[in-house]
This record gives sequence, C-alpha cells and structure tokens, in this order.
Amino acid sequence: MKSQTSLVIADVDMDANPTYITSSIATLLKDAQLPEWLDAIIAVKNDVIGSDREKMLSIQCGIVPRLLQWIADETINVDLRTESAIVLGSLSKGNADIINTLVQEKTVPVLLKALTNLNQRYTEAVLRCLRSIFLVNIESVSCLYEENKSGSTYIPHILSLINCSVVCQECITTIIEKCCLNKDHQEYLLESNTLGIFAPLLTSEFYKVQMPTLRCFANMCYKNTAVCTAVVAVPNLVEVFVDLMGRDKPSEMQLASAKVLTYLHRGGAIEATDCVISRKTLGTLVRMCKRDRPLEENVKGAETLAYLVEVDPDLQMIASNTDHLISTLSNYLHYKDVKKISSVDKKEVDWGSEMRRAAFLAFAAISANDEEIRDKVIKREGMIEQIMTCMGSSNQAEVAASLRCLQSLTRSVHQIRTVLHDNAVWKPLLTMLQSTNHEIMVLAMTCLCNLVLEFSPSKELTPERRWDDMDGWRLLLQGAAVDLLSEYCHSPDNTIRLNAIWAIMSLTYCSTENLRSRVIETMSTECIIKRIEDPVMIIRQKALAVVRNLLTTVHDGEERDSTSQRARNERRNGDKTIIDRMVKALGSEVIDAVFRTIRNPTLPVYVLEQALCALSNMADGPSCKAHIIGKTEDLKHVIKYLDSKSCPEQHQCLSLQLPVIQFISNLIDTSEDGAYQRKVVLKNLGVQQILEDMLTKWDKSESSINSPLIHSLNDTLKCLLT
Repeated sequence: MKSQTSLVIADVDMDANPTYITSSIATLLKDAQLPEWLDAIIAVKNDVIGSDREKMLSIQCGIVPRLLQWIADETINVDLRTESAIVLGSLSKGNADIINTLVQEKTVPVLLKALTNLNQRYTEAVLRCLRSIFLVNIESVSCLYEENKSGSTYIPHILSLINCSVVCQECITTIIEKCCLNKDHQEYLLESNTLGIFAPLLTSEFYKVQMPTLRCFANMCYKNTAVCTAVVAVPNLVEVFVDLMGRDKPSEMQLASAKVLTYLHRGGAIEATDCVISRKTLGTLVRMCKRDRPLEENVKGAETLAYLVEVDPDLQMIASNTDHLISTLSNYLHYKDVKKISSVDKKEVDWGSEMRRAAFLAFAAISANDEEIRDKVIKREGMIEQIMTCMGSSNQAEVAASLRCLQSLTRSVHQIRTVLHDNAVWKPLLTMLQSTNHEIMVLAMTCLCNLVLEFSPSKELTPERRWDDMDGWRLLLQGAAVDLLSEYCHSPDNTIRLNAIWAIMSLTYCSTENLRSRVIETMSTECIIKRIEDPVMIIRQKALAVVRNLLTTVHDGEERDSTSQRARNERRNGDKTIIDRMVKALGSEVIDAVFRTIRNPTLPVYVLEQALCALSNMADGPSCKAHIIGKTEDLKHVIKYLDSKSCPEQHQCLSLQLPVIQFISNLIDTSEDGAYQRKVVLKNLGVQQILEDMLTKWDKSESSINSPLIHSLNDTLKCLLT
C-alpha cells in the first residue's frame, strides 16, 4: 500500500496489553492490506461512541496514526477514509486530554490537507472532527492560516464548501467563529468575503446554522471599525439582526444578536441615538439580566450591557432607569456559590463568582459619568462590603471587576468623603499596588489616583481632626504609596507609567511642603525629567502637572474645603518662598526641561498648557522672578503663545493665553522687589503692545463678555502700566 504521508505508526506490543487491544484494533494495525479493514473500523467506531475510556484505550493502542495515514492516502477507498474520519470525529468528542492527544498527533493539519474529496459524507465527517477539536483546543486554530499547496490559507477552501450541506454550514460557521481570534484574523476573513458568504445563513431555517453564524459576526465585529462599517453596508443586514433579537426568538439568539449590534455601535457603525441601540438592543440586554433567564445569559447579558453603555453617558442614564436594572444587578451580588458545567466549553464554572463579576462590570459602566447614578449604586445594601470582599477573591477576574466598579465610584467627591472613607477602601488598594497581575495593579493605582485627590495628603492629623486608623493614613500618604508610585514611574509599560505619574499628580495637589519634598526625593530629578520628555504625550502632561503642583503657593489642604474667598486669598498671598525652595529641590535641570517643552510649539496644546502653568506658578516665587526675567530668549518663546495664530482653534488659544497672562502678572507683582525693572524688560519685549492689541480685539468680540481672558488681560495690563 502506497502512502502519501510521512506518518509513522507507533510500535505496539500486542502481547503486552492483550486485554486492551481488541481484535478489531489488531486487524486495523496490521500492515498487510486486508478486506476486513472496513468491518474492523466500523466495529471500533461502535466501541468508542460515548465512552471516554474506550476512546483513550484505542488511542493508547496507536490507532490514531493509522487512521490519519489512511485519510492522507488518496489511493485508499473513500469508504475506508470516511469511516476513519468518523472514528476520529468520535474521538474528538472526548475529554480535553483526548483532544490534546489528537492535536499532538497532528490530526488538524492532516485533516485540512485531506479536505479535498468531494464525497459529501467524507467532507462532513472531516469538518465535524475539526469543529470538535477547535471547540476545545484554540491553539490548533493557527493551522487554518498556514499556507497550503496552492499558496493560500485553508480558509477560502473551507468557505467554498459552505453550500455542500446543512451539516457543512453548521460545522464551517463554528470553525470560522473559533478561528477569529485577533484583528489580523478579522481582516483576513473580511477580505475572504466571509460577510457575503455568511449573511444568507442568518435567515436559515436551521437554528444550529444561525447561532454559530451570529457568533462569528460578533467575533468579526469586536473592536474592528472596518468590519463594522462593512457589515452595516450590506443591504438589510442590520434589520436581520434586529429581527433575530425579537422576543419571539430563543433567548440565546436574542442575546447573540444584541451582542453583534453592541459591537456595531462600539465600532462606530451605529449611533447611540439610533433606536436600534438605545431602545431595542439596550432593552434586550436588560431583559437578559432578569432572574427568569439562565445564569449564563444573566452573566453574558450584564457583560454585554456594560460594554454597550461604557462610553456613552446617555445610554448609561437610560440603562439605569430601565426596568429596575440596578436592583436586578444587586441581586447578582448575593447569588450563592454554585459550580455547574458551562454549556459552551463544558468546563466547571463558579456561577456565584461569575454573577458578581458581571454585576460589577455593569455597575462600573452605568455609573462611570453620572453622580446621581453613582449614588443609587453605592446606596444598595451591602454594596461597599461586597466590593471589598470581592477585592480579596481568589478569582482574579472578579477582583478586576470589583476594582472597575470602585474606580467609577471614586470619581465622586461626595462618595469619597463619606461612604468610601468610612470603609477604608484604600487599605486593600495599597496591597494591590504590588500585585503581579498587571490589570489589577493598574486598576488599583487608578482608584488611588481618585482617592488621594480628595483625601488630601496635606490634611495633618491633629486632635481636632482624627481619621480612623491614623497610622494607616500616614502609611498611605507618606510611606508605601509614594515609594511604590515613584518606582512605577520608571516602568517600561506605558499604562503603568501613566497611572503612577497621575497618582503622584493627585498626591501633590494642595500638599504639604514635607510631602512635596518627599516626592521630589523619591522620584529623583532624573525620573521627573524623563517623564517630562516621555514619548507618550499624556504622560508628559501629567509629569508637568506634578511640577505645577509642586510649585503652588497654596499648600494647606483646607484650601479646597474653605468657603471664604478672603481666607483663600490670605493663604495665596502667604509664604511664597515655598516655590523658591521647591525650585531649588527640583534643580535647574527640571526647570530647563520645562523651558524646552515651551520652546517646542509642535507639541500638543494640552502638554504646552501644563508647561506654561508650571512656569506661571514658578514666576510667583520671589527669587524665581529674577532668574526668569534674565532668560530673554525663553521669555520670547513664552510671549509668542499670546498670538492667536499659535493654534488653530480659539478654545485652544485661550488655554495657552491664560497661563501666559498669569505668568506675566506674577512676574510684575508689585509686592515683590524689582517689579519696576521686570516691567521694563517685558515692555522692551513688546508685551504692552501685544496685550493692548489683544484687549482691543476682545473688546470688539461678542464672546469677550463671557471670557475669563478679558478680566485677566485688563488686570495685567493695568499692573504693567502702573
């Protein structure tokens, strides 16, 4: 018998395991071509059906290489090849260990290469086996994208078999669903006309064809704008998804259709204001969260709902007011831990943990922007206790979801000052800063960013103001937090660096001189400069904001709580020498880095604005004024930002002009020595003429009445002329 494969049948000592090797298997393993082979393989097929034990014993006897050898040999009778594929298909319905063994035996590439016979029964048998393997073993999907003998992947050929039979449709849609794992796969499937081939299958009369087709559309659309645009361009296709989401359809189909429409919305193909999204899709997902639905649908419904409303405040508001959603999701948190087998991948799932995770994701999404919604969420009985309990869960996905929920809630100043403070949510966050799980560490850092902004680091712990667990607060504000965040500012990971510098920015806001000095010492001048010149622009912005906060006159944490403008002015006009001391601590290298930023007008406006604000604050320091006024070339660069041509849009110009005007005002402050000389220098640089031209322009502008610029401009010009 001639073979077209290099497969080698394992040597089997039949005498060593006489109990396991049946006469049928023994016949199949004989090298001589026998007429009994067909009967023997049918007998083996009957033996292994429904029994993982028989499947594994057959595999251990070495039957898989023999079956693959016959499938790869085109000279073998098609009936024998078909029965071989059927037996492999039966084996592939076994447990994960059995499937992994099949993968190790190179079953997938052999089947793909042998999928050329036009015999329908054979084709269906091969596709069934491939489907069963892909349902469990994702790694083997890569074989589909390997180049075949015709110079293409196996995808186009598999798609060409779609109309052979209903079984082929069912198998192929599932295979394509499982092989769509990343953006490259999505785009390749789009180029292969998968949308055009699969679209008619959505209206198939066979449910087992429709469902994998829906799931395939969802996988292709997920976070892919190009695919989403192509989907909505197919005539009437969106209407088909809406129809499949109807209440007369099975709930599994409703949920799958809602997921596709959700991804189309997030992919920018359907607006949030479209009733398809704001009413039909959102309403369907809320229904999926009800107690009368299976647990899997509850979890997937809440997850998909969270993704749908995540970035749109209007959808968040609609969701929060729809059909008692917040109460429904609250019930998720009290679901008992029950482990059941999932219908999707046949694995045991802790549904109590999954329900809590899904609820927290939904709560995080709907409360992301609105204070009233946050208030509704946080007032649910036991909400904070549940969050803190789940933060200590052994399930990392559940921990991450609870942190996402806490992240949304910490955006509320009111909640931080009350419920979140009373429950000391910062304690577990400190521990999580050292987590080896990247997602959890970043989320914990983000939550601390929000917390430390309001839990003012400068609020000294006096007998009149006592926090619970005073030592803990000292640890947070003066110890571990600063050290860890400073360390993470050196991270090569962009997200970690951003969150670390953002948290330090929040820590330094209205902070004491001691804490500012500690931040400078712990971060180091070198690190601050690197972050000011970071390749990621938003990190530059936050680093410059740190410098800006370090160079503020106001350093009493009570500043933001004071209702007296007079009290605030007294503090502002108090000890300005703190700025001089902070500049000295930062060093000339940091200040030079700020000036280098200003000298580069091509940088984003939001970066330049922070640099100008930092420089403006610096100009408020008594000793700094003399230093700045001597940097004539740098002064010219600063003054250039008063020109409306410095940026294309008016609101961007304002964001740069305001700090420059404040910079000039601080330089010429008459309460400081040398003010007259500094005025002369600025007049010689043409500042007076520029300000007068700006004032004339704004006086003629209708928008000047409401502009904060006009008031600063007037005051600064008057001071300059005094």
